[in-house]
Parts: sequence; structure tokens; C-alpha cells
Amino acid sequence: MEANPLNGRPWEIKGRFRTFEEANKRRNQLKNKENLQVKVKKLKENYVVKIRSTVVEEKKEKKEKKRNKSKRRDKSFYMLENYKGVQE
Repeated sequence: MEANPLNGRPWEIKGRFRTFEEANKRRNQLKNKENLQVKVKKLKENYVVKIRSTVVEEKKEKKEKKRNKSKRRDKSFYMLENYKGVQE
């Protein structure tokens, strides 16, 4: 069973209304558009109409970064011959 790819996607607020009837009217207007999910949420004092796109964008592949070891990890760094002030 695959997870829904829309889970976790943000909702965008399209309007705030005092009554459910006003919010429902706006929801029905937006519902006719393709590739949109629309919902009405009840808040403490009013109603909010929220939308989000149902189009799922493909994830971009990340390039692997080259990891350079630091000079401190390089064993030749600690050899005396690499120091400028050392003379034989």
C-alpha cells in the first residue's frame, strides 16, 4: 500500500467568511477548477476556504557531493618532511 503523495502538502487560504453558506458558495466556485482540492474549515469565530494543488511534482535527483578528506586526516600531513621549517 503506497502512501498518499499529497499528505503533508500545504493548504493555501483563499478566503475567510462569517457563515458556512458563504464559505460553501466560494468552495463550489473553486471546486470546478481542475487539479484542486478544496475544503472549508471551521475556526473559532469564522470559516476558512482552503485549496491545494493535486499535481505532484517529481522529485529532483540530488547529485552526490565529493567528500574531501581534511588535511588533518591525511597521514602525510604529519610527516616531518612536509613542514617548511624542517631541514635535513
